[in-house]
Amino acid sequence: MKVKRLKRANRLLTFYKYNFKFLPPYRVLVDGTFCNAALQEKLNLAEQIPKYLTEETHLMTTNCVLKELEKFGPLLYGALVIAKQFEIAECNHHTPKAASDCLAHLARRAASGKTKYLIATQDDELTEKLRTIVGTPIMYIKFKTVLLDNVSEATKAGSTKDENEIKKLKELKKEIIGVEEVIKKKKKKKGGANPLSCKKKLMKATVEAVRTGERTATGKRKRTKKKATTVE
Repeated sequence: MKVKRLKRANRLLTFYKYNFKFLPPYRVLVDGTFCNAALQEKLNLAEQIPKYLTEETHLMTTNCVLKELEKFGPLLYGALVIAKQFEIAECNHHTPKAASDCLAHLARRAASGKTKYLIATQDDELTEKLRTIVGTPIMYIKFKTVLLDNVSEATKAGSTKDENEIKKLKELKKEIIGVEEVIKKKKKKKGGANPLSCKKKLMKATVEAVRTGERTATGKRKRTKKKATTVE
């Protein structure tokens, strides 16, 4: 299950990388609901999120998130302690806003800017807002682990142009490869008979000893060698 989870995360991050220029180190904006869920599930976010994303990661929050957690007092004190461990992303809200509005604002700004954010939240209302913002990866906690949400319809629509261009390039590549294969087949000649098998059989000379009528001093007949040719 762990391998499947990491493969899925890699596939989703690759989509955001090629379509919306998400590059490591990743910046993950965390709200109070996410910190509280991590506390309940006893998850170490500073350890688990980088492992899940398999790249260098900066966990961040905003002053608006911290101010909202402070208002809840002892009820969300543990979540506040966790959130204070993270870097502060500048939201430029001099008067603190609701955490959901603050993070949605940063997500919209990131969609058209160079600084990209993954938003980590358990807030259903905020999640629905983020799904309408093109190119916004959303993280949540489920099954005692962190997960990336599926690509939203708005984000898919925003990447349609790039996907069509990729499809056209792939189709063009297939056509070029197909033409090259046809040319290769035409150039290739049919193999004929083995030229070595068409050679005439050679005449092999053999030597045969033939007795003559002459005798030696001891009375034995002399032998002389006579060449004779035979065909194999």
